[in-house]
Amino acid sequence: MAISSIDDYLRVLKANFNSDVAGNCSRVLQYEFSGRIQGVAHAAIEGGEIHVGQGPHPTPTVVVHADFDLWLRVISHDIDGLMAFQEGLFTVDGDVITLMESDLWFRPS
Repeated sequence: MAISSIDDYLRVLKANFNSDVAGNCSRVLQYEFSGRIQGVAHAAIEGGEIHVGQGPHPTPTVVVHADFDLWLRVISHDIDGLMAFQEGLFTVDGDVITLMESDLWFRPS
């Protein structure tokens, strides 16, 4: 599925969520997008379930600030996420380890 909006992104996150790997963790990933597509979205993971939504979450564990198109390249592994982060192409507030672990919680699309 091509991702051309924040709604598309959230649908893909939800469809690719792997509850077996995420286990019973309780984390909230928040994305603050800039660039061609702008807006805020979040994914709340708790008890092996994922709930996604547009807008900010009151208590995010980690917040990613990224250009929307760049982030799509990161999650599809077209570019190395760690290198992009180290080069300052996107920034993170909060628990960076959660962001790194979350890569395993979603099946590749």
